[in-house]
Amino acid sequence: MWRLRPGQRLRSRSWNGEDFVLYNNLSGDTHLLDAASIEILSVLQRGPATTAGLAAALQIADGVPAEPDQLAELEELLGQLRAMALVDTPAASAC
Repeated sequence: MWRLRPGQRLRSRSWNGEDFVLYNNLSGDTHLLDAASIEILSVLQRGPATTAGLAAALQIADGVPAEPDQLAELEELLGQLRAMALVDTPAASAC
């Protein structure tokens, strides 16, 4: 289950719809993200979700179960967002 880090408030700006500047209020860092990353964060603002739930919400698989490679790409992107301290999993934050 993925979620935004507790207390996270996201502020982003885009000038071209493809690249976004996002401010992390918890760390004070600013990140350059693509539209896919912003979409993931937007879904997680509504509440926690599994990788499969995110894939469905993002319509990666167009109504059919996502392929393993699609889920792997999504997991990789989620890992990058975790490394930026934007998202986590409840188990990760309990450590």
